[in-house]
Amino acid sequence: MKYAIELGGREATVEVTDHPDGGYVVSFDGGGPRHVHADAVGAAEWRVTHDGRSQRVALVTRGEDITAQLDTEAVFGRVVDPRDQALLALSGGGQGEIKTPMPGAIVRVEVAPGDEVDEGQVLVVVEAMKMENEFRAESAGRVASVLVAAGDSVESGTVLVVVEES
Repeated sequence: MKYAIELGGREATVEVTDHPDGGYVVSFDGGGPRHVHADAVGAAEWRVTHDGRSQRVALVTRGEDITAQLDTEAVFGRVVDPRDQALLALSGGGQGEIKTPMPGAIVRVEVAPGDEVDEGQVLVVVEAMKMENEFRAESAGRVASVLVAAGDSVESGTVLVVVEES
């Protein structure tokens, strides 16, 4: 599985596959693969061994945001869903007119006109090709108008929501 992540404002790619002898093969930003073993020691905590070293790793996720506690060091980041990146680019950003790049059906509308929205907040969910696609606010703002309702069918390029920057 390939993940796009952001750590400290820097984006990177992490690829994780199963190792035939157990554990995983992990490559970071195209670098050399590392054989990694991870043994659960709690609900969200593991003992990770690689390159002859072992350390405790605890992970807390909240949506796309991740906090990893590596022994005594905390690392903050987020997993970047490539579908969200593509949708955001095609929809014109998260400010102004939010458009759907594909035809589909409105599953949920999470906001109403006048609502204040935070960066990353889900505005509308569109189902297309049996997948739910979340349209999120790129930055904080105020919803100027909502032009769709749950159950509506939409065509490619339909304006879903208009957001004004705070």
